Amino acid sequence: MRRAAVFFVLATCLLGGCTASSGGSEESSPRGVRESTPVVTPGGEALRTPRTYDESCARQPQICATPRPGAVPSALWRDLRFPAVTGRCPVTGGATLAWGLPFGGTAVGEGPVRAVVGGDAWDGVLRLWPDRVEGWYGAKTLWFADPAYTGPVLLRGRRLNAPGEVAFGEGPHTLAVQIPAGRGVNVVDGYRHWPGATWVREPGCYGLQADGTTFSVAVVVDARLPG
Repeated sequence: MRRAAVFFVLATCLLGGCTASSGGSEESSPRGVRESTPVVTPGGEALRTPRTYDESCARQPQICATPRPGAVPSALWRDLRFPAVTGRCPVTGGATLAWGLPFGGTAVGEGPVRAVVGGDAWDGVLRLWPDRVEGWYGAKTLWFADPAYTGPVLLRGRRLNAPGEVAFGEGPHTLAVQIPAGRGVNVVDGYRHWPGATWVREPGCYGLQADGTTFSVAVVVDARLPG
């Protein structure tokens, strides 16, 4: 009876094919770049989430130079963690930067990577430029890392009080920024810094998140037009 059963299994494999199994549950692949729905600008260009350093650096030459092989570790693609918004925008507080740093203003967020998005009198409002660029409103933004952190960084964001994307760059270039480890383009006194702007389609409450190897820094801003 056992020989007959073995013969039946062999015959089945020869006729229909067999696949190997470990006998346990399947393990999902590591989490990596999440596909984003393309956001088309009025000019017809679709903004996407860059999959590699090269794709990101090509759109953000003020941040890093190509060629730059690789991509941020998959562990940096953590879930975006922002507070729920049911009324007023729960903006993040800031602290005025000390004199003597290579840049000034108010640093928003707590962690090794922070954003400078306003002047010395930070009130939680991201003041947008009045004119659209390719369908987006922008506001000057500078991200920087403390000298002690030299690892990779992933920048992302979204609107919190309605559906809406956030773009990054000197213009609305990408829906995320992958920043390689190491010195980069702009380094002064050990501070890596990445100038550019935050871009949104409409005023509203927005969350920005910077992820590093051991941290996530979440920032909430109230993006408003002048007047």
